[in-house]
Amino acid sequence: MKNLTLITLVSFLLAACTSAVPSSDSNELLSPPTVIATTTSSPAPIPPATASQTPTAIPLPTNTYTAAPEPDIAPSCRITNEEEQLYLLSDAEFHDLGTLESELDQALARHYPEWASYTQTVSWSAQPAKLGEIIVAASLDEYSSLQINSAVTLVVFGESVHWQLPSNTDLYLKSQEISEELDRLAFDWENPQNESLRSQYPEVTNTATYALYAYFNHNLDRLQSWCNIYEQLFGTQS
Repeated sequence: MKNLTLITLVSFLLAACTSAVPSSDSNELLSPPTVIATTTSSPAPIPPATASQTPTAIPLPTNTYTAAPEPDIAPSCRITNEEEQLYLLSDAEFHDLGTLESELDQALARHYPEWASYTQTVSWSAQPAKLGEIIVAASLDEYSSLQINSAVTLVVFGESVHWQLPSNTDLYLKSQEISEELDRLAFDWENPQNESLRSQYPEVTNTATYALYAYFNHNLDRLQSWCNIYEQLFGTQS
């Protein structure tokens, strides 16, 4: 009986082992599971934030008006004396008739050639007159006691038109108007009855200075410009 039981148990174990192993004629072999590797891409590293550079502001140009300097004009002429009162030139030089027309023409030729080549038909000559002759004639009138230094008249004329030679203008009449106005202003200052006028301008030292100061409407910049050009053309004022 025990033998029968043992045989039966062995048969059962053999049958179980046979069923666990696939038969040789079967193509269905069990394959190991396929492992699919997946690569997870890491994002590119972000560099640490740095402080941004603020662009430097470019300064805008400032529109300032600067008067163009006259050619070869030295800005060293003083319009004041040691006491810092206005002084342009002496009264004697203001009325001096010793400036020759040739001196005017030579000064213009050096600094204002266009003016030096100017000529105008005049009543006292059959030939056209150059500007030097015209200015001298316009600065002197014996009948009206007009006596202004022609160099003074010339520079006042040039400054009044900013040294742009006017066209279609009678330069003799224009120069005469200037010299007559300077003479009138000088007379007003010298008039003994005009003490109130002199008291209004304690900064003015003499007649010549007042005439020029008043002619240029008390504008010190224009007075300085006149002084610079007068000195350059005719030397240091006295």
